Amino acid sequence: MLSGKLKAGGSNKSKGSKQSTHETEESQDDTVSQLLGVTIAAISVTRDLVPIDLVKAILGTVANILTIAQSVIRNKSDFLAIVKKCETIRKVLERATENATEADLQGSLGDALAELNISVNRMNSEAASKAQGFFHRLFSATIDGNQIIKWNNDIDRILALFNLEVTTGMAIDVKIMKKLFLESNGNAASFYPQKYCPIEPPSRPAMLYGRDDIVAELTNLIVNDQHIALIGPGGMGKSSLAKAILNEPLVMEKFASRRFFVTYDGLDPSTITFETFMTRFGRALGIEIAGSDPVRQISTFLRPASALIVLDNAETFEEANTPSALGDIPQALAEMANIPGVILVLTSRSRRNAPNVQWITKDVPPLDLSSAQVVFYRIYQHASCSKAEEDIKGLLKELDFHPLSINILANAAQQNGWSPTTLLKRWSDQHSKVLDGGKGKLQSLSDTMQLSLSSPSVQNLGQDGRRVLAIIAFLPQGFNENLASDLLPSLQQVDTICDVLCTQSLVYRQDNFLKRYVPSTIALSAPVQRNAISMLISLSQIT
Repeated sequence: MLSGKLKAGGSNKSKGSKQSTHETEESQDDTVSQLLGVTIAAISVTRDLVPIDLVKAILGTVANILTIAQSVIRNKSDFLAIVKKCETIRKVLERATENATEADLQGSLGDALAELNISVNRMNSEAASKAQGFFHRLFSATIDGNQIIKWNNDIDRILALFNLEVTTGMAIDVKIMKKLFLESNGNAASFYPQKYCPIEPPSRPAMLYGRDDIVAELTNLIVNDQHIALIGPGGMGKSSLAKAILNEPLVMEKFASRRFFVTYDGLDPSTITFETFMTRFGRALGIEIAGSDPVRQISTFLRPASALIVLDNAETFEEANTPSALGDIPQALAEMANIPGVILVLTSRSRRNAPNVQWITKDVPPLDLSSAQVVFYRIYQHASCSKAEEDIKGLLKELDFHPLSINILANAAQQNGWSPTTLLKRWSDQHSKVLDGGKGKLQSLSDTMQLSLSSPSVQNLGQDGRRVLAIIAFLPQGFNENLASDLLPSLQQVDTICDVLCTQSLVYRQDNFLKRYVPSTIALSAPVQRNAISMLISLSQIT
């Protein structure tokens, strides 16, 4: 009897749960239905105001799609994203065709409108086919989730294309574009830029271990509209982290095809200009910059929908010292960072990040021992590694668990077929030279360190900067910053030197001590190292 009561109670509870779920779904559908009504009304008003017949037709088709969803489709709540994107289409078309005429339907604008027209007509036909015969069947239709996802993706693709075509075309602001046309001496070929060529963001790095927690933390910040500055020395894995974040499901869901990776690798900070900066920026977005106001052009492209932009190797332009770069680049970044829905992520060795942007600064840490071992043995697959496991742990510790150093060393051992014994002997005999077997910043630790040492702000320190760095590198416990001016009285700018070395991620501060990142001595010449040793000997005699 008791069992029967329990079953009855469980059944009632189940019914109550189902009823609650049903009521929630009905409430969501009601909310979307109201939003549908508001959006349809706004589209109708805009359709009456726009001056171009093709745009009127497109808006009419969009309104019809939403009307079908409002009056016939049962699963209205699934249409929320599409409703919002249809509102975006309305805003883009309204802005793009303001003051335009039928004569302006040429080149980029005409192509974009034609593509958009095809897309919305196809969606309209598919939606209408679902609702066909509704009044004869006397029940509403349901559109499956896959179809809705397909429509969402189609709108994203077309909207990005249309928005860019309009941005680079003449109808976004007819007066301005006509002025540019006249400035080009009536040469249409030089006036019209190349078409939109979207660039796929890089894939998630295959060798990414021990970073799950920081990736999750950064992903959460980004989807909550926070600008991020990833700071750390060369080879710490900043770029890999940024690429991983771009491919996180939550990020892909929020930003869809508007995830961009702009790299400033390979540029000389001493010669980079505002034009160089904006050209790279625009190219990564798929834009060929045209005209004298690239910030306006890029901003117009970014405004209609959320976008995530990674600026990789940002120290290149942060260290720029040409007149145009010093004033215009920070101002451009601040303007774009203030666009609602646009999120910036920097990867940089420098802490001189653009002012007037509310950055959340994250120092990228080295790997932990476990992750360092996983990375090392993924590359170096020698069968007898277990016999030398403790020695290799010590070797990884000497490398400060620095990701690039571990990668270079493991590849050197694997490619040369070294046994664990040979590897340990080579490290003991040659030490840092083992990390300089290749060329370029990804295959040579010296090369990646030289990029930091050759930055304009470090170069301005002269040899004194390298001497202080060498001293810090040779002190296991670090250098007591509070005693810097007393211990190094011959270096009048020692405090400034310490600040610059920290700003460039060559050293870091911890409990009033300056400590080195990774084997900094690798990048220092032998005379500088000998000079530092002499200074240390003098200090020890004084103390």
